Amino acid sequence: KEKMELKNNSFTVEYGNVISDKAEDYLKNSEEFLKNIKVENLPKNEKDKEYPSVGEYEIILKNDNQKEVVKVSVKDTIAPEFKDLKEKYEIEYGSKMNIKQFSVTDLSKTEISLDDSKVNYKKSGTYKATVTAKDKNGNETKKEISVVVKERKSDKKNTDSNNSSSNGKTSSSNKSGKSSNSKSSSSSSGASKGQELDSKRDENSYIDFNGGANSAWSGSGNDLEEGWQDYFK
Repeated sequence: KEKMELKNNSFTVEYGNVISDKAEDYLKNSEEFLKNIKVENLPKNEKDKEYPSVGEYEIILKNDNQKEVVKVSVKDTIAPEFKDLKEKYEIEYGSKMNIKQFSVTDLSKTEISLDDSKVNYKKSGTYKATVTAKDKNGNETKKEISVVVKERKSDKKNTDSNNSSSNGKTSSSNKSGKSSNSKSSSSSSGASKGQELDSKRDENSYIDFNGGANSAWSGSGNDLEEGWQDYFK
């Protein structure tokens, strides 16, 4: 007569999975023998779920004259997973991070906490913080995030005003420089023209009067006209 032969005396099942009600999952006997085995004392499922809660259970295997007990342990070993967690969060000056913006997926009840002890909410800048999700069975997940505290609105207005004033001064300075350069260019052009005129004077048609203090062109008619034309070349 065939006797029950257990595969294992105990089994571990991950929380969220169904506990088998099939004899072949617990015994190594023949198919014909397994047909007469009853699997009893299966744990009830949690409310509104299709699997039992975390805990220790005893499954009873029996037929007309034999009986075996298998221990089944349901454990939760999977840590919560954050949903849509960002690497960086921006926040207004003087405000606080709202922990409700974080969410996780997990089969067990989970609590979320935030360690923002290194964040100065009254000073603009980038800081590091840690958000933690822990389920009721002790599994937890920690993630480091960056918290960017924006400038205070009044400080931002002052900064924008100073930048605008600085840009105005720079523009005015550029205009002034342009005008000065224009004058300098005009002066240089005049000097160059004067030098060109002096170099083309005809000494034979140029006379001094008033003891050399003044000069004038000599000659008349066509000679005088040609002399003026040469002067203005």
